[in-house]
Amino acid sequence: MSRLEDISVPFRKTEIAKNTYDNNDQYNSGNPNALSDGDEKGKGKMNGDVGSATDIKVRNTQLAKNRFSKNKEYNAGTA
Repeated sequence: MSRLEDISVPFRKTEIAKNTYDNNDQYNSGNPNALSDGDEKGKGKMNGDVGSATDIKVRNTQLAKNRFSKNKEYNAGTA
């Protein structure tokens, strides 16, 4: 190992110990905290929504001001 690796290994172990997720509870597309289910953690797509509760609320507020919507999308035909 290089000197840098010798120094970094203890730091890596310390940081991994602080991580909520580990090999038994990995953060991936199957983890509830990765899904957009109405809380502040999830960002992945679920039931047509993407993002945390705040992301969705802000996006809906912005869409209310926009003349385009899910039913009238902005595309080459409507531009």
